[in-house]
Formats: sequence, structure tokens, C-alpha cells
Amino acid sequence: MIEHILINSYNTIITKCELFTQKKNWILILTLSLPFIVFLLAFPSYEGLKGEFAGSWKAILTQVQDPFLYHEYDPNMHESKLSFRITMPFIAYVFHLEIIGILIVQALFGTLLFYFSIRLFERITQDKVTTVLLTLSLAFIYAGRVSFTEIRGIFDGLALFFLVTSMYFKNPLLIFISVFLASWTDERALIASSLVFLYWMYYNNSAGNRLFYTHTVAVMSAWIAYFATRYILTTFFGFSTNAGGVGLSLLMNQVNNMPMGIWSALEGNWLLVIAALWIGFKKKKYTLVFFFTGGISLLLLIALSVMDITRSMAYLLPALFLAVALIKEVELTAYIRKLVVIAMLASFLYPAYYTADTYYIGWTYPFPIQLLRYAAAGL
Repeated sequence: MIEHILINSYNTIITKCELFTQKKNWILILTLSLPFIVFLLAFPSYEGLKGEFAGSWKAILTQVQDPFLYHEYDPNMHESKLSFRITMPFIAYVFHLEIIGILIVQALFGTLLFYFSIRLFERITQDKVTTVLLTLSLAFIYAGRVSFTEIRGIFDGLALFFLVTSMYFKNPLLIFISVFLASWTDERALIASSLVFLYWMYYNNSAGNRLFYTHTVAVMSAWIAYFATRYILTTFFGFSTNAGGVGLSLLMNQVNNMPMGIWSALEGNWLLVIAALWIGFKKKKYTLVFFFTGGISLLLLIALSVMDITRSMAYLLPALFLAVALIKEVELTAYIRKLVVIAMLASFLYPAYYTADTYYIGWTYPFPIQLLRYAAAGL
């Protein structure tokens, strides 16, 4: 009985996806639909813009006035990191944006992230149905919804967009620019670009036992350019690197939230990463598996060593694309679809929780619940 229901449900999902992808503009329709799906499942509490997040936005708008001017803050405050996160403030400076304008641009980049993810998933899988399922699964996790739900003046969605384009574009210059801009949006993206490096290493040689190709050199060049620029700003312009709120002591203090924090990185999509590592091991791609495991472990360690666990975990997103590429190499489309459906449903069923610090697990309420909250509060 249960098996029959599951099989029928699976077949229904696949059939509906097949019908959808027969539409002429299915990529555009999916791209524009996903933000509405995100808002339906996780709608931000905008009253925070004038409340608890007002201080963060004041610092952001101060930086927008002159993106390359260093401002001194308490090393333990988030604002102390802003001087080296200048991509969005520079965009806001050029276009004279205030808070609402910045949030709109952030959502625009989130929509573009979906578009380039669709195109990249389709290139990797060569299957439209799997592409739809994977992109839906992306919309159900923090990495996909952050550009629409994050209202604290934290622009991880922009960094994730550039990480995706650094895997989508094949032109070395565009790869360089994408990694460089991602790194100047948030330094976590610099570390996450190690997975972009692995993606291109695998793309050029599926055995993953060579390092130097045009694409990987582009990534490394972006690293060099980032550190050179940071050195110049620090040495000649008085910028200061603050490491407050980061460290192994914080890691040990947050052991309680490790399981939920790790899960929040990819949620159900961890199934695809685990399957990919197993396949790589079975196919004796030991070098690739070693570096892939190492890159994931490094990002996990860093994410658990800061207070904002889930937002740091989101930078594991490039691992999803590499995992899908590894699975696609050896598995049939029908098998991949089954894996992706399970991953997607697991991500859908898990609420939009955000994990931070020792005990904090917050829920970004679905739109209907937000409406009830606002109605009850008379807003």
C-alpha cells in the first residue's frame, strides 16, 4: 500500500515536470516563479528594518557613502568586517541606493542566481526534469532563499551568485571576475571558491589528478588579486583586519548546534554530496575525493567557528554542483531523478530554520503565518 502510494507520487512529480519543461519558455517561467515560492515558504519580518537591524543598516549606509573609506568598530561586532565586504556597498554607491533599493537589487541577484543555476544544472545533467527538481531543491534551502529573506544588510546571496557564475562561465576572465567579486562580498566566498577550483579541475579531467588548466588558473589568479588588493588596503590605506567573534573556542562552545548547523548547509541535498563521494571512491578518483572532502570539511570547520552558522554553511553551495557532475558521470538519468526527488522533498519538508550561536534556532515564518502575525499585531 505505502509502496504503491510512493511510486504513484514519484511518477506524478516526474510527469508534471516533464509537462512543464515542454513549455517554450520554461527556464524563464521557473526563474520568475522561484522567488514567489521562496516568499510563500519563508517571508521576512520587515519590521526589523526599523527595529533590531537598524544599527546594521546605519553602518551599511555609512559605507555606501564612501565604499573605500575605513571605519573603526568594535572588533566583536559584525560591522567591523564591513570594510572588506565592499561589492554591494559599491553597487549601492554607484546607483545611489537606499535600504529599499539595496533589498531590491539583492532580490534581483537572487533571481539571477536561480537562472544561472538552472542553466548550469541543465548543462551538467543534460536532463530538464532533473534540472527543475534540483533548482526547486535549491529554492528550499538557505542558499537559495537568502537573497529574499535576509534583511540584516548581509549580502551572502550576492556572493553565492558570483560563485555560481564562476562555475557557469567558461571564459577565464569571467571566472576571475566572478571569484574576485564574490570574495569582496564576503571572505567566506574566497574559501568556498576552493570548491569552484575543484569543479573546474574535475571538468577538465574527471580523474581530478591535475591542478593546472586555464579555468583553475583563473580561480587562482582571483585569489592572488584578492590578497594583493587586501594587502594594499591594509598597508597603505589603514584598513584593519578584525577576527573578533571567530575562533576554535567558539567552535567548542557551539557543539550543541553542530548537527542542526551542518544539516542547514544543504539539507536534503547532502544525500547528493554523500552519493557523489561514494561514487568517486568506488571509481578510484582518490585525489578528487580527498580534495572534495577536504574542501567541505574546511568550510564546515569555519562555519562552526562563527556565530552565524547557517549563513556560513550556505557557502557549501558549489559542492552541490560538483556532486551532481560526479553522479551524472556514472549513473543513469532515472536513478539520478530518484535521488534528487528524495533530496528535494527532504529540503521542502524541513522548515526555514536558521541556526546560530550555542542554542539559537530561528524560523523564518511562511507567508500565511506572517499574515496572521501582522493581523494579530494590527500592523
